[in-house]
Amino acid sequence: MFPDEIVTPRLRLRALSREVVDPLDAYEQFAASRSDTIEEETEFVTWNPHETPKETLEFLKQAEEGHESAENAIYAVFPRDGEDGAGEFAGTAGFNPEWDKRRAVFGMWLRKEFWGRGYSGERAAAFFAAVFDVLDLDVALAYAMPENEASCRAIRKYTDRFGGQEDGLFPNETVDADGTPRDVRGWSVTREQWEDATGGDYDAAFRWEDSE
Repeated sequence: MFPDEIVTPRLRLRALSREVVDPLDAYEQFAASRSDTIEEETEFVTWNPHETPKETLEFLKQAEEGHESAENAIYAVFPRDGEDGAGEFAGTAGFNPEWDKRRAVFGMWLRKEFWGRGYSGERAAAFFAAVFDVLDLDVALAYAMPENEASCRAIRKYTDRFGGQEDGLFPNETVDADGTPRDVRGWSVTREQWEDATGGDYDAAFRWEDSE
């Protein structure tokens, strides 16, 4: 159902699994005891740095199950040849389909050394085509905490590019990993807006592949 691999001009997104990213290698990036930057990288997300390798293992298992059951698509992000850090595990990106509402919610987490490269907008362009053209959904959504100015700018930029808009501030819309309600700002792009912006044919710059 979900593409197993999505290739953009600068990125290779592979369905997150224990085969794609070794659990111990992933733990090096997710754990407070291993990464010097993880506290900053998780300041505006709804999960805490991992405490044990088992926590990372369970996260990867859940990603595999979500992909297989078409409940949640999470991809490992790898810069392609020509990019600094080519082939390294740079972070995760995904979309969560809400099938009954015919919409999908985008999300992305990157290691600090890969910030500021425009990767958010690049994977969003591919995700729009995936959710509208492949999965036949009607709306794509993205949220960010108001304090996360960099993410707000990135989301505004790519939603504007594809004809979307900011939908406003949603008080207590999410809950962080410590159980504290948090406000978010939300943006959306409809399939009609995406088709008007792209002609409904925005696959020239990337490709996706399914497993046999």
